[in-house]
Amino acid sequence: MTARLASFFCLLVAVPAAANVAASTRTPAAFTLSPGTARTRSEVLGEKLSFDCSGAEREEACRFEARYLLRNGTSEAEVIDAAFLGIRVREVSVEFNGEQLPVAERQVDPPESAPGTGDAAQAPPSPEEALGRLARTSVERFGFTLTLPPEKGGELVVRGVVRLERRFLPSGYEWPAVQARHVLLSSEARRATHWDIDYLLGPIRTWAGSPELHVTVRIPSAWEVGSSPDAYARTRPEATGWQVRREGSQAVAERRLEAASAPEWLNIALTQRKPWWIPGGVQLGVGARLGDGSRFMARLGYQLAAPESFLHSLSVETDFREQLVLTPLTQYATPQIFIIPSLGLGVGVPVQVLPEARPGLRLLVDLHFGPVGAALSWDHHPRLREGSDTFSRLALLLQVGL
Repeated sequence: MTARLASFFCLLVAVPAAANVAASTRTPAAFTLSPGTARTRSEVLGEKLSFDCSGAEREEACRFEARYLLRNGTSEAEVIDAAFLGIRVREVSVEFNGEQLPVAERQVDPPESAPGTGDAAQAPPSPEEALGRLARTSVERFGFTLTLPPEKGGELVVRGVVRLERRFLPSGYEWPAVQARHVLLSSEARRATHWDIDYLLGPIRTWAGSPELHVTVRIPSAWEVGSSPDAYARTRPEATGWQVRREGSQAVAERRLEAASAPEWLNIALTQRKPWWIPGGVQLGVGARLGDGSRFMARLGYQLAAPESFLHSLSVETDFREQLVLTPLTQYATPQIFIIPSLGLGVGVPVQVLPEARPGLRLLVDLHFGPVGAALSWDHHPRLREGSDTFSRLALLLQVGL
């Protein structure tokens, strides 16, 4: 099941000034994924949302800050019953115009299963239940009260920490060549790692106004920022819509959205790229040199990938009698897909050490099903000096990767 990381937003709904503040006018419609109608006389002029994930690799958490520019253009003060709802968030604080506001202690509302068609006559769900059903996890609620004076504005700032949780992207029945060929020594854990932040945009439409949302994400420079095209992050994230600039050892990604046309749910996917090289393992091979003067041959080598589809190896071959060859080689190898084996095509430089030093050219094709495979190689040694001969050799070896 896809792991989701952080879904949170600040929802502010008005309570008329003459009414009892405890009698909140919050309604379930404020939490559903629909445009709704404005519930406040005051309006949101703009929102700046920033995430500082520069220490995410060490802490597996990001610090967030949401700044709302508000204005009450009416002649009456407006008392606003507010709530910050989050998933896996902590250390939430709220301030208005630089003044800290009291925040109710965190309340956890467990998720509920979505009602079926037979539940139409039931009472509507509470706001927290509605979000819990959407996010399929427990919702944490931080309540506070805000008063906007008549014909004045101000800035509301919400800060906190969101804990990161890794996204699970199943590889299906496909394995990179280096992993399939070296199941003992090559590690799958060195593949790219993904985390998600989900930000619900729909509730801002319960305010008057049509603000612009400016999103900023600060990450280590080796990371990437993107978004998943579907709400459940079952696909790999895409960088569409994000602009990235480098600032020393960090990178800053930015994106701008209009509240009126923005998606209901904004996904922010953080990707820690896999290393440019992946350790492989040892290769053992036994076979024969074909053609005239055929004889037994053995091969011992080490192989790694850089990048994932290109395998690089250094091997030594011998007939245990008079021939010794050292060969650096690079090959392109396809991944193994279920029962379809991995195919490799490579070129190398075989250096014959015994019986005499002779460099040459090697062309290789191999086929591997898991760690077991076969390799066919053709070596050509050109004439280098007067009195030496040009010769070619063909060899077929069975290989096992560790």
